[in-house]
Amino acid sequence: MKTVIRTICACAAASALLLGASSDGFAEHEKKKKVRKVRTSSACSAGASSSLARYKIEKGEVLPASIPKALTKKPGNAERGLETAVNPGKGNCLACHHIAKVLAKADKSDEKSLKLYGNHGEVGAPLNGVGARYSKAELRMIVVDPKKAFPDVTTVMPAYHARTASKDVKRACRGRVMLSAQSVEDIVSFLEELK
Repeated sequence: MKTVIRTICACAAASALLLGASSDGFAEHEKKKKVRKVRTSSACSAGASSSLARYKIEKGEVLPASIPKALTKKPGNAERGLETAVNPGKGNCLACHHIAKVLAKADKSDEKSLKLYGNHGEVGAPLNGVGARYSKAELRMIVVDPKKAFPDVTTVMPAYHARTASKDVKRACRGRVMLSAQSVEDIVSFLEELK
């Protein structure tokens, strides 16, 4: 039970960081809602972009929504996608998801490698085999806006390439997307390889 609570807290803190608030500033805000002074980081998440790619949502093969066309002209790069996925300032997928392929990259004798590749969350579904379960278009929809991919499921996974309003996003980061269109395509290429 302690592991689940710790993981949920880590996921919440990671989401707050990705949304542009520092974890202590977010907690301070929750304690003192009447006080407007909230400590925040000086910039939005490392992958944040003001540019939103145009896309058309269509029915998927398995899911009710998918994005069939790539968000960029340049194809996604799976290796860059892996690096974006594990980066706590960008995708931060490991805060909530277990990925066996990533865990295999962790060098147990290297503390930096273990920190980057070895810690996996348990809140979200394991991503092992996700490339076999969903089409590339559905994977793209999941990363862009998981609430549209899974409308009947309550998820804490953020929409990485959709402008969603949130009272907990600092003013300077509102209207920005968490990941650029190219970063989304890179992550989709990485996920597609997880078969």
